[in-house]
Amino acid sequence: MRILFDATAMALSTYHKGGAWRYGMEVARRLPGLLPAGWHLDLYFNFFRSRHLQGMQETAAALPGAGTVLSRLHPRLVRALRIPAERLAGPHDLFHGPFDRIPRTRRAARVVTIHDLAFLRAPEGLPRAWVEELKRTVPDSARRAHRVITVSEFSRRDIVERLGVPPERVQAIHHGISPALQPARDPGADLRRLRERYGIAPGFVLYLGTLQPNKNIEGLCHAYQILRRRGFGGQLVLAGSQGWLYEEMWARIEARGHDRGVLQTGFVDDEDIPRLYANCTAFALLSFLEGFGIPVIEAMACGAPVVAAEACSLPEVAGGAALLVDPHDPEAMADALERAATPGPEREALVRAGRERAAAFTWEASARQHVEAYEAALRTRDEEGP
Repeated sequence: MRILFDATAMALSTYHKGGAWRYGMEVARRLPGLLPAGWHLDLYFNFFRSRHLQGMQETAAALPGAGTVLSRLHPRLVRALRIPAERLAGPHDLFHGPFDRIPRTRRAARVVTIHDLAFLRAPEGLPRAWVEELKRTVPDSARRAHRVITVSEFSRRDIVERLGVPPERVQAIHHGISPALQPARDPGADLRRLRERYGIAPGFVLYLGTLQPNKNIEGLCHAYQILRRRGFGGQLVLAGSQGWLYEEMWARIEARGHDRGVLQTGFVDDEDIPRLYANCTAFALLSFLEGFGIPVIEAMACGAPVVAAEACSLPEVAGGAALLVDPHDPEAMADALERAATPGPEREALVRAGRERAAAFTWEASARQHVEAYEAALRTRDEEGP
């Protein structure tokens, strides 16, 4: 049994190493050890430009349990001509597209992971050309799939309702988190490194993720300015790479004067992520739209009190272990951040509840459920034909 896992996006030099990238890496890393006897996993790469070869080699090296297959035919040509994956990668039994789209296949079962429907729910936060391409390709992929995987019950309902996919074909599988995410063992050493490397001072509020409009960075910066006026002296640290429509978003923040006291770190090394979570005074994820929201449970695992938007998938992921707030209300967001950052029984209870909640999310469990989804897709393929 040969399984193709489309790792193309993980190799692209332009792809942000955010939650979706981490999902692909963590699941693909565990699949070879969980697949039934006689099953084999190959990483599939499809790109035209030679500059992506290094990314492919780095991705393959990080996933040593899988083979590698490369097609250099332009992806847009593949989609336009509806070229089946068997012509590009040889015979296989199942194709998994972990990033929202799948190609045509002749006989292979088709599985697609759709993280969210931001291109339908909040298209104003994405480039217009990208939205139009997703509208053309994602619904078609979902309807052709023998199994659709998504990352939360929130996104599952969205896919069923907005794309018209039969509910029995859509499976919600939560993300996991790395075992390396733990509370600080040496806060002093951590804080020295954060100061030296990023200019971060103790007592900071943290956001970690891609910097783009749907993450409600503008609302968070506004709420932070309210905190500053109330006497809060810590920084707001925005840790992560610049994403879609960043320049326009940041220009609006600067025009309002909401950039005061805000520190951008840029992309953060993996080894520093636990240090950020474990040493912040509060963590905030106030997005308008998330398919899942990995940073919520990562921060909880490291002992950070979490403030999250009462929207999209975040209440489901937080599971009662975070302060939930209206992401359109800066005063309410400031109130919640102030409560989370203030030492005392409420903060201690949030930290305790968060660690208990985070323990329920593992990549091992997520990968096992992916194998179950593959088995279900193969059964559907055999019942209905390709």
